[in-house]
Amino acid sequence: MQNHLASRIISSENITSTGTSAQSGTAPFGARVARIATSASVNIVIGSNPTATAAGTLIEAGAPSYFVVKPASDVGETDGEKVASIGTATVNVTWLEG
Repeated sequence: MQNHLASRIISSENITSTGTSAQSGTAPFGARVARIATSASVNIVIGSNPTATAAGTLIEAGAPSYFVVKPASDVGETDGEKVASIGTATVNVTWLEG
């Protein structure tokens, strides 16, 4: 199944995920959706200070997934949600307007 979601890109970042949980930066002001793509299977958790475990949501390589997130409350604030991943992969998080 292919996702067809049209939305403005706010920013994008890579998380280098290994055998321990790694976090993204916070969802910026205006970002309501996170598109997550990965080079290999990983498990993710989304929250204010998340720690990913094998019990998190599985994301497969080649199957980008979209999640609703809480953005920062204002420009320059860092209170938005983060994505944490675990697994050996490069995880791309693209923050989108929603």
